[in-house]
Amino acid sequence: MEKTDKANLLGSFSFRVSIFIVILSYFALGTYWLYVTCRYTPSLILNFSYYREMLKETWWLVTYYSSDLGLSIGIIIRWLASVLALYTAFRFLRGGENSFSKIRRKVGIAVLLEGIYILTYGPSAFLGFIYPIAMAHNLWYFEPNPPWVIVLLVNGLACLAMVVVIAPPLLKLGLGILRGSLRRDEIIKWSCITCVAYIFAMFWWNYTMAWFATLVYWPERAQPGIEILGSPIASASFFATVLGLLFIALCALMAVMPAIKGHPERISYNKLGYIMLVFSAYFIFMLVLYFAAGGYHAQPTTWMEIIGPHNPDLWCMALILPGIKTLMYARKGKPS
Repeated sequence: MEKTDKANLLGSFSFRVSIFIVILSYFALGTYWLYVTCRYTPSLILNFSYYREMLKETWWLVTYYSSDLGLSIGIIIRWLASVLALYTAFRFLRGGENSFSKIRRKVGIAVLLEGIYILTYGPSAFLGFIYPIAMAHNLWYFEPNPPWVIVLLVNGLACLAMVVVIAPPLLKLGLGILRGSLRRDEIIKWSCITCVAYIFAMFWWNYTMAWFATLVYWPERAQPGIEILGSPIASASFFATVLGLLFIALCALMAVMPAIKGHPERISYNKLGYIMLVFSAYFIFMLVLYFAAGGYHAQPTTWMEIIGPHNPDLWCMALILPGIKTLMYARKGKPS
């Protein structure tokens, strides 16, 4: 794609509106989680004596609190990132590319805050790997105590991947934008690397680990094990997640490879548009399946908890809007 074409797309007011709606959704969900955190965290602190008695061992108490409080701090940090993102999106909506020089530092700070948020998953990853030791010592986690393999998958492997895969490119991108040390093509390159890292680690790997954890037999939570795949709704969700998200991630990697290799002008708008459409459609599809299955109260499994009430990623549904606009632009070749 030519540089003038890119400028024309960014100059399209309707495209900028679609980006603003995505950021607004990100902010709205971040605000909801801030509310949840502000309700939960004080009780965790005020009831410290209760948890100390329940958790018994000092090392397990420290691990438990560093995991829970770490994520609470992370949610607050992400909300601050969403505030800055919303402000810069509004400035971009009004000024287009002319606003870049004025919002650059705030964009860099927002990206850095998102990177710090990702790092707060580190204590949860550590908890996931040492939970088998806690279980061997009959230490309490929560009621009912989950099988060790579930915590290893959901906390250990999933959170570790997010920290290792997403945080480095995200922090490099944020620092580069903040300092002004990255050229335009380098910003595009590291933005593409970061987006692909998110799709692989935050979405495909994280959600796949959640589904594998759901296949573990856990009768206390009405989790039947692999037999759950006998349900058409569950099997559709499983394959859409394990195979569908992997396909989307691979397609995204191939689509942005020219930019990663230093040739952003060769990226196809058509491919980007379809990837955004299919990716957002995945979340819409999962939400439909969630309600079709009766929600978490009907099926209190690991997957239903993560994809429904504990899903901070539902803002991705809004990507359908810039996806549609990008496809329209790719076919018409001009902004509207």
